[in-house]
Amino acid sequence: DREVLVIMARYPEAGAVKRRLARDLGDARTLVVYKAFLEDLNGKFGGRERPLVWYYTPAGSPFGNWLGGKAAFRPQSGDTLQESLRGVVGDLFRDGFDRIVVTGADCPHLTIDEVDAAFEGLRGSDVVLQPSDDGGYNLVGLRSPSDLFSGVALGTGAALRETVDRARSLGLTCRFLPPSFDVDTIEDLHRLRDFLAASDDPLPRTREALAGIRAGGQQAG
Repeated sequence: DREVLVIMARYPEAGAVKRRLARDLGDARTLVVYKAFLEDLNGKFGGRERPLVWYYTPAGSPFGNWLGGKAAFRPQSGDTLQESLRGVVGDLFRDGFDRIVVTGADCPHLTIDEVDAAFEGLRGSDVVLQPSDDGGYNLVGLRSPSDLFSGVALGTGAALRETVDRARSLGLTCRFLPPSFDVDTIEDLHRLRDFLAASDDPLPRTREALAGIRAGGQQAG
């Protein structure tokens, strides 16, 4: 089975990541949290039989040298998220993969079971999506190099609806995973804290970062 998991991320620099979260948490603490997300996702998915490829931005940053591990690292291309996603999909299908699942670095709580379910869904459907409660989606899977993203307002509350409409206009079938959330704001960080309190997902670096924030006097909840 030629399957590949992709995580799209930004090189961790203060002031350049999770700006909405940083409004409440501050640049320094936000950077600690974001680095923890990257490290935990790499630890969770980077050592499995199914390959993991990190697509990072900016293209000239030392992302792979910083994160390390067993995953592969490629720079993103294009000036917009739509162009970057088209580049990812085109690259990997040209490389011979049959099923591609793409997620972002703001979902450290994405589980192995959810990723496995996405790939299983691609055996019977052309597109798999995991809706998020902000009108977007945390994960998208494809089994063909279809242009799913042109004209879609990614990063907005219309992203899921417009992606589904785009898929159907191309004659593609869609399957949906149970919805989840991503971490963009301080409220989302509260939700992540509650998730971790009820979960056995180790996420050691994220747990450590959140504990450090609370100990430092800036409540994450």
